[in-house]
Amino acid sequence: MRKIILVDDEMFARKGLAGLIAWEQYGFEVAGEAEDGEEALALIGRIAPDVVVTDIRMPVLDGLELIREARERGYPDTRFIIISGYSDFKYAQQAVRFGVQDYLLKPIDEYELIACLVRIGEELRREQARAAAEDALRRPSLFEALLAGRAEERADEAGHDAYRDTFGWPAGLCYRYYAVELNDAPPEEDEAAALRRAGDVERALVRAISGASAVPTPSAEPYVHYRSRYELALLVPGASEAREAHAVGERLARAAACGDGTVPRVYVGESVTGLPQARRSYLTAQETRKHKFARDDETVLLYEAVRDEPPGIRRELDAALYAALLEGLEEHRLDAMRGAADRMLAAFREQRFPPDAVAAAVSRAVYGATGIVRTMQGDERELRTMNAALAWQDAPRTLAGLRGLLLSFLTECAGYISSLRESIGKGDIAKIKAYIDRHFSENISLKSIAQRYYMNSVYLGQLFKKTYQVYFNDYLLQLRIQEAKRQLRQTDKKVYEIAASVGFCNADYFVTQFEKVERKTPTEYKHAILEKI
Repeated sequence: MRKIILVDDEMFARKGLAGLIAWEQYGFEVAGEAEDGEEALALIGRIAPDVVVTDIRMPVLDGLELIREARERGYPDTRFIIISGYSDFKYAQQAVRFGVQDYLLKPIDEYELIACLVRIGEELRREQARAAAEDALRRPSLFEALLAGRAEERADEAGHDAYRDTFGWPAGLCYRYYAVELNDAPPEEDEAAALRRAGDVERALVRAISGASAVPTPSAEPYVHYRSRYELALLVPGASEAREAHAVGERLARAAACGDGTVPRVYVGESVTGLPQARRSYLTAQETRKHKFARDDETVLLYEAVRDEPPGIRRELDAALYAALLEGLEEHRLDAMRGAADRMLAAFREQRFPPDAVAAAVSRAVYGATGIVRTMQGDERELRTMNAALAWQDAPRTLAGLRGLLLSFLTECAGYISSLRESIGKGDIAKIKAYIDRHFSENISLKSIAQRYYMNSVYLGQLFKKTYQVYFNDYLLQLRIQEAKRQLRQTDKKVYEIAASVGFCNADYFVTQFEKVERKTPTEYKHAILEKI
C-alpha cells in the first residue's frame, strides 16, 4: 500500500478530503495529516510518503514553498497534488515548474481525484519495475567491485550512496562475507537444472537471513550474489561475534540443503567495519575454504577458527600409496584398490591438504590409471567416468563425494582393464608361447614377457597354466633342459658353456635344476650316453 499525506490548514477540509474516496481501493493509505507546510516537511522526513496532497495557501509555509523545500531537501520522487480554491494562472505555472503531478480546484471532484491517483499509481508501478530492473543489472557489478577492492563508499552527483541506495547497506556497520558452497550435487545435470537449484537456494537464503535475529537486516531485501552454479555469496551486516556468525552460517547451511543429496558448506570471512573493507572479509573466506578437507566434518567454517592453522604445506602423497592403488587396479583386487583410495583420502584430511594439492593428487591417480589402459592398447575415452574424475573441481565435493567419484572411476577402469586383458589373452597366448619357444635361452621371465605383451604378470601366469596345463616356470625349465641334453649329446661343450647357452647365468644353479628334472647331473647324463657307445 502506497502512503499519502494530506496538508491543509483547515481541519474540516482535511477530514473531508480523507473521507471523500476509498483510498485503499486505489492502492493508497492516508499515512498522516499536517496543518501547514512546515509540519508537512517534518512528516515527509519521517514517513517518506509517495504522494502529498496539499492546499496552496497556508500559514508559515505555503504549498508551493513546501514543494520547493522538499525538492531541495532530497525528496525528488515524492509526488505532489495541489488543491486550491484559486484558479489564478500564475499558481499553475509555478506548480508545473516544481513538477507537480496535478492541480485540482476546490471543491474537489472525487472522480477527478481518483483519475489522478490511478495515473500516479501506474507511474509508480512502472518506475518501480524500471528501478528493480536497473538494480538487478547494477547489483552484480557493484558486488564484484566490492570484492575486487575497487569500490569506495562513494556518493553520486546527487549525494546518494550507491550501496545504500541499491542494497540498503549502511556505511558504518560491521560486515561478514559468507560463501555458500553446494557440494556433491547430483551428477550429469544440465545447466538449466543447476540454475533452477541455485534459484531455489537463493530464495531460501534470503528467507533465512531475513529471519536471523543476530543480523540487523537493512531496510532492503538481503542480496544473494550468484558466483557460479555451485556457489552463492552474501555480505551480511552485524554478527561480528564469532558465535553469532557461526549461528548465521548454520542457518544459511540449513536453508541451502536442497534435499537432492547436495551438501552445503559455508565459509565465513572475518568481521570488518565499513564496506571498503569488504574485500578483506571476502579474501579471508577464501583462505578459510582451503581448510575444507582438513575439517571435512564441519558444515560452517569461520576464519577465526582456522587462521592459526595454516593448511599443510605437503603437496605430494607417499609414492607407496599410488603404487598400491594402481597395483590393486591392475590386478583387479578391488578391496586392495579401495583400501588404497581410502588411505589416500584419509591423508588429505590428516595431513591438511589444501584443495589444489588434493586436485593434483587425484589427477595423478587418474592419469596413472589411464596410463595402464593405454599400455594395454585401450582407449581411455571409453571410460564414462573419467571426465568427472578429472574435472571434479568444477562441481565441488566433500571427501565423501570425492570418494564416490574416484571409486566409480577406478572400478570402471578396473573392469575395462580386465576386459582388455581377456581380449589380449585370447588372441595372444599362442603368440606368447611361440615367443617363449624361440627365446627360452635368453634372460626372459614371466614379468618381462607380461610387460612385452601389456599384460599383468599374475594374470599371464594364470592364463598360461589354464591353456597349457603347466606353469610358466616349469615350461621354461623343460625347454632349457631339453636343449641342454641335446648339447650334451651332440657337442663337446663344457657344462658352464651349456648352462650359459640355455639361459642360466649360474652354472651351479643349472646343475641343480638339471638334476631336479633328470635325477642325475649333466656330467652323469653325458657319461651314461658315452657308456652305451
